[in-house]
Amino acid sequence: MVPPLGSAAVAARPSTCHSRVRLKSDLLNLQPLAAILRTVTTLTSYGPLFRDAYAALHGGRTGDAPADSGRQPDESLEEYLARSRGEALGRRRARLEAAEPPPELRAAHDLLVRLLAAAAEADAALAAQVEAYRCGNFGDSVSHSDRLHAIVAESARLDRDLILALRKTEAAAPGTLIALGIEGLEAPD
Repeated sequence: MVPPLGSAAVAARPSTCHSRVRLKSDLLNLQPLAAILRTVTTLTSYGPLFRDAYAALHGGRTGDAPADSGRQPDESLEEYLARSRGEALGRRRARLEAAEPPPELRAAHDLLVRLLAAAAEADAALAAQVEAYRCGNFGDSVSHSDRLHAIVAESARLDRDLILALRKTEAAAPGTLIALGIEGLEAPD
């Protein structure tokens, strides 16, 4: 989740209303070469990949340091937040897609990959919405807000489906969630 932007931070920054926040399609449609040559990954080696991606979407892990290149001199805060999180989610997605999950986790794997793509898209849509609003382009701001609402609604559905898929996997193969390192799945709303 992108932290809320304070009005002081926005007011202190020089106007860049002539620039446009761009959605990076390459972050949304990654097809790594390794996906062509992948082999089935054992539950033990797949667990850390799954856990890392799952944690990124569900609050992260304490002590995780940011792994981005830093804010560029001409980059607005909104653009930086969308880009840096998009890059981090894209890296996780690429690593996850490069691994062939154990057969019992195929459905959960596919849902998690889709959730990572949706999270990057939501961050970019939020940045575009904030930038449009800041620049007084209220029509564009509402359009971006509507798009963000649709992405968030779809993400909530995918997240519920992921939790249900993980519960189903656990029921069919007890101990799978412990092997993945995931505990205490909350009931979907």
